[in-house]
Amino acid sequence: QPVFMISVDDPQKVGDPIRSFTMYTVHTRTTSPLFQKSAFSVLRRYSDFLWLYETLSINNPGVVVPPVPEKNAFGRFDDQFLRQRRLALEKCIQKTANHPVLGKDPDLRMFLESDSFALDIKHRKAEIAHERGGLMASIGQTITGPRFYETDEWFDRQKIYLDSLEAQLRGLVKAIELVAKHRGEIAVSTGEFAQNVSDLSASDVGKQLSQSLDGLADVQRKAQDIHNVQAEQDIATLMATGKFDEYARLINSVRLAFSSRIRIYHAWKASEADLLRTKQTHERNRAQGRIPTDRLGYSLSQIAESERRAAEAKLEYDHVSKLVKAEVARFEQERIEDFKDSLHAFLEGMISRQKEVSAVWRTRDFSHPYPMLHLFQLISTWENYQSMLLKRGGGGGAAAIQAIGGPIST
Repeated sequence: QPVFMISVDDPQKVGDPIRSFTMYTVHTRTTSPLFQKSAFSVLRRYSDFLWLYETLSINNPGVVVPPVPEKNAFGRFDDQFLRQRRLALEKCIQKTANHPVLGKDPDLRMFLESDSFALDIKHRKAEIAHERGGLMASIGQTITGPRFYETDEWFDRQKIYLDSLEAQLRGLVKAIELVAKHRGEIAVSTGEFAQNVSDLSASDVGKQLSQSLDGLADVQRKAQDIHNVQAEQDIATLMATGKFDEYARLINSVRLAFSSRIRIYHAWKASEADLLRTKQTHERNRAQGRIPTDRLGYSLSQIAESERRAAEAKLEYDHVSKLVKAEVARFEQERIEDFKDSLHAFLEGMISRQKEVSAVWRTRDFSHPYPMLHLFQLISTWENYQSMLLKRGGGGGAAAIQAIGGPIST
């Protein structure tokens, strides 16, 4: 399997103020013998990535093509948006090129290395339009034909699973937003508590108690800062990278692969219908004596050609059915690894900030340490619990997220 190392860099705004767009530099290094060089760079815009995605989806029925990020009409030249889009495009093209099927596609090769892409893509679009015309005509002939009935229960189960996964992703996004909101509310409450303790320390409560209360107020203010950081990090780790948006698009790509299988099925049935018509025409003409002896061979060759096309269409349908199953298995493996990494980073960040709170408590020189002993025990118990969550993060993602709490404060 050839290796591709692709980076998308240097977003530059080009064009006039009304029709401006962003160009990216796509750097490629590869071991594939299909390319003229092992290292090269080209300029591409977002619409070029979108064209590649749509074209590869048509060229490769049954393959789950990595999706490009969504269009965005507002703020598309903001630095943060450009940074996120650049990373998303880079991840997309990297996955596409290293795919065992897509990496060999001629349109991908043209996208990555053509220095005359603007001209090449015009010619390619004309070719695709012609091919699609024939495809749509073929599909149109089957609209009034036999309806598609699923005979493999695996596909029905997967469709139900995809609907469920999509709903779970939407629920998880809402849960993360709710957790971040609650952390923000905890931070506000912690700040209010710190202010009240600070006001109390300024009262006539004695020097030693005043010092302890002042120290407690300082700890709570630092805990408030950590709560705020944690709330921001919850969103940044799991959502700001667009991971869940990416998976929503990827689920749609899986559905497109399923639809392409149905399209191939209709093409197969169209070939069978054409074979039947060819045989019927031959038999009718032969029965009526309308086939001269010198034309009999040609008529029989037409039947043989129709049989060949029908057999090839059946083989392609079987191939695409197997390919879809393999692609879904690959999708599942990547999904598990990605979510495991995200959850690991999420829990690591949470535990890191919990340790910051613990360190503040332990380094504080309170005048009356014994009343704080119980709190230290609680902190140690909480740290052990979150360490357990981290170790189990790979297999207990949903349960771990539901169990996530924030740094302890009193």
